[in-house]
Amino acid sequence: MTISRRAFAALVAGCTLTLTAACGSGSGSTAPDTAATGPITLNLWTWTGAPGGAAMQRAIDAYSKDHPNVTIKNNEIAQADFKAKVPLALNAGQQIDVLAVQPNLFADQVRGQLRPLSSWEKNMPAGTMAKFQPLAIDQGKKLYSDGQLYSVPFGMSGSAVGYYNAALFKELGVQPPQTFADMAALAKTLKEKKPGVSVAVMPSGTDAWFQDEFALTLAGQKDPKFFDNVRYHNGKWNTPAYVQSLTDLQKAYGDGGLDKNSIDVDFAKAEEAFATGKAAILFNGTWDSSLLSPAYRAANKIGLTDVGAMPVPAVSDASTRSLRSFLDVTLGIPKTSKYPKEAADFIAYLTAGAGVDQWANQLGLIPAVQGWSAPKGTVASDAEQSGLKTIQDLIANPHSDRNNLSAFSAEAGKKVLSVIGGADPQQAAKELQSALDSGKFN
Repeated sequence: MTISRRAFAALVAGCTLTLTAACGSGSGSTAPDTAATGPITLNLWTWTGAPGGAAMQRAIDAYSKDHPNVTIKNNEIAQADFKAKVPLALNAGQQIDVLAVQPNLFADQVRGQLRPLSSWEKNMPAGTMAKFQPLAIDQGKKLYSDGQLYSVPFGMSGSAVGYYNAALFKELGVQPPQTFADMAALAKTLKEKKPGVSVAVMPSGTDAWFQDEFALTLAGQKDPKFFDNVRYHNGKWNTPAYVQSLTDLQKAYGDGGLDKNSIDVDFAKAEEAFATGKAAILFNGTWDSSLLSPAYRAANKIGLTDVGAMPVPAVSDASTRSLRSFLDVTLGIPKTSKYPKEAADFIAYLTAGAGVDQWANQLGLIPAVQGWSAPKGTVASDAEQSGLKTIQDLIANPHSDRNNLSAFSAEAGKKVLSVIGGADPQQAAKELQSALDSGKFN
């Protein structure tokens, strides 16, 4: 799975439910597609942060209020155990009525245990599939080797983006930087007026995978389809565009637009530095967009009074700023479902119906439906509102898919760090190509 989902653990704080699964009718069985005549229990299987906890429970409670004959049990599996436990449960014939499907190799691995969407789309309200972003549908088809849909888009995320201390920017009279020249100028202003405040911080050190995310964001400015070519068409990693992104990143650290003193901080320390006002900008993925919410900041005792979001600055042309984005969670119906008709209706409610607002006001995970607006009060200030719109626009218009090669991302991040430390960008790219060719990261 993509490493960054670890950040969604913040969504779990409200409620952890008991793990329960009822036995089904046997491995690979398919229950008839007929409506139940009495009270039923739907077994929903998710992983922590899919979202889970209080966010999902709100949606479940609202659905159950309107469907008093339906009880929904959210079996929330630890993220690290999910990929192992689900196939075992399905093979044993356990009743799983709605399954959160991770958008990576896992999806195709369980494809044979899922009902094709074509068999249950009719049980969703008319027009449900037309509500999703076309990008989300296209990405959903990429999850399965036969190009068919077996699960419905739930939420999307992207990387990398920047979160900035909007109150600090207002105090300094500066705008969010659009280029790395602007970043260097901001660093100079901070040194003069706010000594001790770093220009920017991002996960690094033991979380070097994010340095790969950042470098790929820059590579997309030079070649928007660089990552898609590697991921889907056996393209080369050591292209001129990627080498240039490493060169540009090395220069940004050298010029002071990024802070070399921060390259040893891990994920948690980067978050803490921004939350405590010690860094003006935090670079991370859109999974951190909860920072835009005043309620989230208050609940987590984050003292920042106003936060905005911006694209990663451009090396030169601000119009090239973008990111990689992809589905983060999809929902499918296993063949072991006892109530596929009711499961389909619940999935439509969660992904494209009234249930969206029940979980999405946590932010972090952006709904895959078209035209979604956050419920009133989710964001308040101009910076918060424009920041959320920026994130939504970036996710909907990526330069490429964030369909990560997770194990390789950690390896690439280490090479990026070596370049920041002075290694030759071209040699680093060559070594990464050799590692990719070895096949050990497939």
